[in-house]
Amino acid sequence: MDTNDLLALLVRYREELRQWLDDEQYRQFLTMLERLRAAGEDTERARQAVTALIGSLWPVPEDAGELGRLLYSDERAVAEAPVLPSQDMVIASLEALYAAPARAGGPATPGSRPAEGADRTAPPADDDSVADLLAAARRRLLAAPSRAALPGGDPTTGGGPADVIVLSDPDDPEAGPRSPDFQFDPDTGRPLEVVVRINRLLLADRDPWGAADWWLGGNSWLGGAPAALLGRVPDDRLADAARALVEED
Repeated sequence: MDTNDLLALLVRYREELRQWLDDEQYRQFLTMLERLRAAGEDTERARQAVTALIGSLWPVPEDAGELGRLLYSDERAVAEAPVLPSQDMVIASLEALYAAPARAGGPATPGSRPAEGADRTAPPADDDSVADLLAAARRRLLAAPSRAALPGGDPTTGGGPADVIVLSDPDDPEAGPRSPDFQFDPDTGRPLEVVVRINRLLLADRDPWGAADWWLGGNSWLGGAPAALLGRVPDDRLADAARALVEED
């Protein structure tokens, strides 16, 4: 089973997932998905992340349509020899799953049945295409305040390419490469030390979109977007959250 197919199913069933998993279970599920993103091209770490991701979905009922069949019939095949997902697909999945509507009706028993007469095997009507999800994820990241990036990585000091995130809009090449503003000290214009440290951990030169998504997206460990927490929480806590994502268990 291609892990990209698993992610596509999770996105299709995102509203149901918010009902089957309580808030803490859903946070744990997102953490496992973040670990899959952090695994990158490391096959062993990806296999472990897929196994943990599937394990976090135990409240999903067996008769949950295609997703249930995958989780309860094809789990071993997916976990033992996963086809690595594209980083774009993982980012798009995180975008859609973080934005899934909150569970309705307060706490419910995990795996409880839907209302009488509901079709639990049907995916949500809003079956976004992967291309649409990727475009939406990139639009969100590109919408963040940014500045023109200079060649050589660091737009102000010429530092290493992993020090500062640089994004290029594939739909608007004339806009040129941009660096999100949160990375820089507003007084000096130089990259913040903690940002450089974390960008190196996140391999921002190899996966700038993934690094930008970590900074600008929701984070279950920190309880908010890391970029918004700069200067509000200790630098070491931000670095620990990034390190927990990329290090092996």
